[in-house]
Amino acid sequence: MNSKERILNALDCKEVDRTPWLPYAGVQTANLINVNAREYLTSVDNIVDGVCEAYKKYSPDALPVLFDLQLEAEAIGCQLKWADNNPPAVATHILEEGKTVKDLPFPTEESARYPIALEATKRVVEKLGDKIAIYALICGPFTLALHLRGVGIFSEMMRKKDQEKVDELMEYTVQIGKDLAAMYKKTGVDVIAVVDPMVSQISPKHYERFVKEPTTKLNTYIREELDLRVMTFSCGDATKNLESMCQTNTHGIAFDENVDLAFAKDVAMRNHVAYGGNLPLTTVMLFGTPAENVAEAKKEIEIGKGPGFILSPGCDIPYNTPIHNIEAISDYASGNYTPVDVLDEAEFNDNSQEFEDIAIEKGKVFIEIITLDSEGCAPCQYMCESVKKILPKYKEKIVWRESLIKSKAGVNRMAKLGVKNLPTMLINNEVIFDNIVPTEAELVTAIEEHL
Repeated sequence: MNSKERILNALDCKEVDRTPWLPYAGVQTANLINVNAREYLTSVDNIVDGVCEAYKKYSPDALPVLFDLQLEAEAIGCQLKWADNNPPAVATHILEEGKTVKDLPFPTEESARYPIALEATKRVVEKLGDKIAIYALICGPFTLALHLRGVGIFSEMMRKKDQEKVDELMEYTVQIGKDLAAMYKKTGVDVIAVVDPMVSQISPKHYERFVKEPTTKLNTYIREELDLRVMTFSCGDATKNLESMCQTNTHGIAFDENVDLAFAKDVAMRNHVAYGGNLPLTTVMLFGTPAENVAEAKKEIEIGKGPGFILSPGCDIPYNTPIHNIEAISDYASGNYTPVDVLDEAEFNDNSQEFEDIAIEKGKVFIEIITLDSEGCAPCQYMCESVKKILPKYKEKIVWRESLIKSKAGVNRMAKLGVKNLPTMLINNEVIFDNIVPTEAELVTAIEEHL
């Protein structure tokens, strides 16, 4: 059984000879060829070189061509904010600028960076498509709706008079997904991953009302009209919506370390879909030793063993993740590994300063948002935006900061505050919004209670 067969059989919940390994090496592959994220995501040659280098180093059974959930929003008209070590973030929301859904364009193969993504994918398929399964990632309909509308969509979902606006927007974003999936089909990819991280930030009630049917329509199109496998992917704590995600005519679900793997296995098997995850991105892959990474991979393979399981990171691997950690997982997954007790115990070099405690002053509130990184994590971005949106109302009464866990200081801060999920918002050091972006009304109420 070769690598491609192993992945496709796993997605069909068939027996395989060993657990398939899928590293989500997005901008991390830019690090492999010594370029930054922008240089990588705007160059066909760099993307192809990076993916080919990841193939050489990580012995994968499958690889994504690029992990950039802002591609569609940019083509529709949103401005991006670029960073050296992350995919870009959406900086402006076109539906906040006086436009309506009817004003929005339908991108073509010539729009914005679509030509780069499509040509790079075509060339990767030509080079590696006979060896491994090639994934094309598209932005899920709800996350794309957030990119276009901004955090105001949460309030619209709560108001009956505005709910039809959300439905109209979701219908549009589904069509955008169908169109891009059809373009990727022409390049020869094997799997379309519909990556919708923002569904972890809404309740099961809202998932059922606004997201489940549109996602099912998109997945059905990919599965039946395009004849491709489709994977439904959400980072953050998607536990509450996992069952519904399985019921969207998907071949499989993928999730991060916020979801218990044994629980996800039960849900997936009950719904006869594959499942993939969920190596911890920071505490293990970024800051752990090779031995700790192998131990984590071993644990997850033991939990997930059997039809349908694909070993993978919880999301896009951070840019600075030590290469030897990913190689250690790769060697273990492929059966070509060094015993854990003799692996190099070198630690990631991190000289970051511990986060300062902020004194709580009477008549003021301190808001702290614990994130992976709002520049590269959509749920983190929109939780931060929810605070920025209400700052003019309170002015000097609010002090706020984002505390990233992409350093050991950040991991220590998360543990000190008792934070379990990302993103989480604390007010005066008390967890208030755990892995759910508040509406403006909910946030204002919480602030008033702490003033």
